[in-house]
Amino acid sequence: MTVWDVKELARYLRKPPSWIYDNHSKEGIPSFRVGQQLRFAPHEIDAWLLERRIQHSS
Repeated sequence: MTVWDVKELARYLRKPPSWIYDNHSKEGIPSFRVGQQLRFAPHEIDAWLLERRIQHSS
């Protein structure tokens, strides 16, 4: 299973890593922790983005 760290997700979303840390809870970005570090499953991120796109277009 492929997982991203904060830097990889930030690159994918074209946001700074600080935005990921500041907003992962507020924005409901699907994540899990490995020790103290956040990790993200790419397929969950794509589903989250699609869901947000549908909600914003309604």
